[in-house]
Amino acid sequence: MSDFTLTTAHEASANHQMVSLDEVQAQQIQLIRNFSHELRTPLTLVYGYMQSIHRRNENLTDLQKNALEIAMFEMKHTIQLLQESLDLARLECHAICLRREPVPLHGLISEAIAVFQQVKPREIIVESEELNILVLADADRLKQVLLRLIDNAVKYSDTAITIKLGKSGDCVAISICDRGCGIDFQDQLNIFSPFYRVDRSRNRDTGGAGLGLAIAKVLVEGMGGTLNVYSQLGEGSIFKIILKSLVSIA
Repeated sequence: MSDFTLTTAHEASANHQMVSLDEVQAQQIQLIRNFSHELRTPLTLVYGYMQSIHRRNENLTDLQKNALEIAMFEMKHTIQLLQESLDLARLECHAICLRREPVPLHGLISEAIAVFQQVKPREIIVESEELNILVLADADRLKQVLLRLIDNAVKYSDTAITIKLGKSGDCVAISICDRGCGIDFQDQLNIFSPFYRVDRSRNRDTGGAGLGLAIAKVLVEGMGGTLNVYSQLGEGSIFKIILKSLVSIA
């Protein structure tokens, strides 16, 4: 058999494998959509009924009110877990397209802080040596990441949160810093893994699905950047995003 025949056969096999992978990915995306519709819709409906009963609770005893609040908390957590699981699955299947376009960083950070402070008033300080920085990113998804990291910092710190911006060459570093309890080194190795939680006991203040940081990392990497954590017990934590920058706005 000639080298040409072997090469052609290998190319045909590779093309067949690529088509098969595309078909599998399409099936995965469709499965995610079906899963989302079949589970999220009824859960959201049940949660809505719970909220309605809670608002009109004149005839409920204290024990019933407490039981309803616990049920609402668990239902909300389940919906969040489902939504974040679906988001992560979509990202890993490339079913969510991330844009990479010029984004004015200071304006985006100001928007994220304003949105966050409407829900949880907390002092957030922005430190930057350079104004009008442009980064290559998906504005909506980067704001989602910033909100997640700010929320994470606020949960584990009672003092002001600092966002530091630094530019080096063609990259920009966005550091979300807190002075909280810090993160053990072993936890730092796993903190971006899906469903991993540093605080094993879930409660109403810090409860979550353990997917937020995993999603944040996948989003940042999808925009061509990196997300890492630096922390020391008793001194606080820094979550650092690095993205490509463009020439600053004049």
